[in-house]
Amino acid sequence: MDVVLPAKYRALRLGWPGRLLLPDILAFAVREGIVDRILAFPSFGLERLCDALVRELGYDLARGNRRRMIRLLVDLLAECGWLERAGNGASWAFRLAEVPPVASPAADEGAGGEIRFFRRCLSSVPEYLRGHEPPIGFDADNIGAWEEFLGCDEFQACRAALLDMMPCSNGSSMRLLDLCYGPGLGIEIAMERRPGARISAIDFTEAFAATARRRVERACARNLEAGIPSSPVDWFGPSDWRGFGTPLPFASGSFDAVLFSCGDPYIPPESREGVYLELRRILAPGGTLGILTRGYPDPENRHVSLFWLRVTALIHDFAESVCAGWQGFAEVEGSLRMFTGMGFSGAGMPPGKMNFLGSSLWLMRKG
Repeated sequence: MDVVLPAKYRALRLGWPGRLLLPDILAFAVREGIVDRILAFPSFGLERLCDALVRELGYDLARGNRRRMIRLLVDLLAECGWLERAGNGASWAFRLAEVPPVASPAADEGAGGEIRFFRRCLSSVPEYLRGHEPPIGFDADNIGAWEEFLGCDEFQACRAALLDMMPCSNGSSMRLLDLCYGPGLGIEIAMERRPGARISAIDFTEAFAATARRRVERACARNLEAGIPSSPVDWFGPSDWRGFGTPLPFASGSFDAVLFSCGDPYIPPESREGVYLELRRILAPGGTLGILTRGYPDPENRHVSLFWLRVTALIHDFAESVCAGWQGFAEVEGSLRMFTGMGFSGAGMPPGKMNFLGSSLWLMRKG
């Protein structure tokens, strides 16, 4: 059972991106001819489908995460009931005798930056699957797109929820690290929610530094108007940290809390355990780690149980795959084993509970 959030967070429209974007994805699969290739098989395995897409549609699935994207699409079609497992479960068959009807893609009205970002990503998918380089990176050309996407209402509310729920033995003077601070959205909310916190911010790129600093200056001004002093933010960049898989430039036990929002899916799988061991190292005993991500929908519907959250996770994973460095959402069961093995436990939640909101938010205490 998920943790019940305070009323101010219940306005989150969970799964809203999935509701708006599902017609877009189905339209893409029909328009590209992927559904026709599936219908040509009485049943198929993932490798057989990939071979047909390479041969008949000119896809280049040998590099990067492109083959994984086909798996995501198959999982989405199955989640929606258009595919079903055939035989021993290693292959699939189309459930319907004809192509499912394709609804018109939903309008952008009221959709916000998250939907606009996903639609931009989806428009690049055909070329990307045919071998083109990732069109969206963490660089100066994409600052506006990332700020609009990462600053969407859903992600902002989730950051606020994590910060509000983070226990801290040091009270208002908590030592907080914002890992991969990006446009500074988490820092700004932290300065609002925890005005006395001593904040450090680190990222492996300087692309967002100016934007983040301007956001912090505005937050300082607001606090000053309210008569609340703000501690200066300590900034760290690529000269201090080269990214996932390299040591963080902090002594052991330096922080009471770490906020890590939207960065987990960019950790290479072979580095993931090392990254979280490094975060555990820099946390003080009893320190809290808060993660904003999504969980890959599990077949048993135990960890990600709501249909539209499952659809949203698959669509989000598929769309953001065209961004440089994207590795995808992690399997929840594997994450639970990893964190438990490291000595993390749930913070401020029922015993054994580390994740909530369909495994989109993780709040853990260093044991």
